[in-house]
Amino acid sequence: MSSDVELSGIVIAGGRSRRFGVDKRRLRLWGESGPHLLGHAVALLQPLCVETIVVLNDAEAWPDVPARIVPDEQPGSGALGGLISGLQAMRTPAALVIAADMPLIVPAALAALARWPFTGDALAPTPPGQPDQPQPLFAVYRHSVLPQLRRAFAAGERRLQAALMALRWVDPGPALWHRYDPAARSLLNLNTPDDLVAAQAWLRQVE
Repeated sequence: MSSDVELSGIVIAGGRSRRFGVDKRRLRLWGESGPHLLGHAVALLQPLCVETIVVLNDAEAWPDVPARIVPDEQPGSGALGGLISGLQAMRTPAALVIAADMPLIVPAALAALARWPFTGDALAPTPPGQPDQPQPLFAVYRHSVLPQLRRAFAAGERRLQAALMALRWVDPGPALWHRYDPAARSLLNLNTPDDLVAAQAWLRQVE
């Protein structure tokens, strides 16, 4: 895929925050006057994509989000189901995909991922030192992978990383991190309260 292909932006935001205890999508890590996590994710994608899609199941609670909201085709189907729903709704050949709970994404790293040329089904970086762990929610997917993901889901697969690894995925390699995000902090997900503490510490460092 060349770097000039139009992209849709997809935010996977349907998680129930069971491990977190509160709706983390509404956390405002940049102060009360700053964006909530979901709004922050949307704002990251908008300059890079011709459309922005948010996959969640409570659209009525988000009337002011400047994106097209689509529900999970099968609520409760996890991130793999959310990706399938987002790819089904997109109008472009490929999509730049992130999760709503990734507050430390470096905009330059995301922009580099969006324009990185690759062959194959998906472009998914791996964390430094973990070459067998492609990150499925900081990635670019071609729309053409939708049938394969649907088949995996129908066969009982629910792990998004496993579904990604069954595709022809490409790793941009360490150059992405060396150039734009040496600590790979873009990959931090807020899955637990400890993750929130770590994110807040990072954000204090850059204030």
